[in-house]
Amino acid sequence: MNAKNELKSIFTEYWKYLAVNTACKLKLFDKIFEGQNTLEILCSTNQWDKPTLSNLVSYLVEDNYLIYKLNPVISLLEKGELLIESNPKGLYYACLNWAEEHLNAWQHLDYSVKTAGSSFEKIYKKPYFDYLNDNPEKLINYHKAIYEYASDDYKELPNMIDFSIHNSIMDVGGGYGAAISLIKEKNQNIRCILFDLQKVIEQITNENIVKLNGNFFESIPNVTEAILLTRVLHDWNDEKAKIILKKCFLALPSNGTLYVIENCKDKIKTSISLLSLNMTAMCQSFERSSLEYIKLCEETGFNFQKDKKLNELQTILIFKK
Repeated sequence: MNAKNELKSIFTEYWKYLAVNTACKLKLFDKIFEGQNTLEILCSTNQWDKPTLSNLVSYLVEDNYLIYKLNPVISLLEKGELLIESNPKGLYYACLNWAEEHLNAWQHLDYSVKTAGSSFEKIYKKPYFDYLNDNPEKLINYHKAIYEYASDDYKELPNMIDFSIHNSIMDVGGGYGAAISLIKEKNQNIRCILFDLQKVIEQITNENIVKLNGNFFESIPNVTEAILLTRVLHDWNDEKAKIILKKCFLALPSNGTLYVIENCKDKIKTSISLLSLNMTAMCQSFERSSLEYIKLCEETGFNFQKDKKLNELQTILIFKK
């Protein structure tokens, strides 16, 4: 593809994501799975416009989400199955996550480039996580999306680290508890604790972990000998990240352990520049190198021990108090 044609393709690349996002918002994949498997049935049951739906379905067939097995019957392919809301290994909420507010923030990325400020906050007049906390449905959908990613990202975590050396470990700001639940599955004798805001904790149904609510900017309870921070620090600028780390330091006993899991840009073969731009636009933060995370932690009293590569993106940084 020559440069001109490549540019033309890039300009409209977002159409593909928004088509799939629209299908998720309509729960099209769910409806087909449940038996609404022809254009006629879908349109009559849901009062949809047939020509427009036909165009949407045609794209989803072209890009291997759907297939016409026996015309006019529509069936799901693997990518379509992953977008069924009830699929426990799916990405339905992840698909919903990157539209609306994220797209609005990216359309004002020039503000972030000029000021290093959050274009999201400029548009919505409040920080991203305050916005989520003020909108219960969006908060739930956000954490469901992050849980979908985390379930994949952290699946090897209990095999990479011998957590059995601890009597207890607390996942601070752990959302719906993907990481701590995986640790508990392999280490039944460890007291596994999830610490997050009350609005988050009250949605957790896992009875095998201890659930504590609070705000990590205010205080973290002194109930554990090890703390886990999974993709928490990258959401915050240096000043706020240091506040979180200081609270972790105060919560741990002497010789306590801190595990920090992040996308360390110096440990990744591919560029994460776009991801870092997204963090600036949404949260006035950025992706850091391992050395930058180590510096933040050491400035708040921790001593760096070692790092371990978790997967293609994430690295585990291990510290002692």
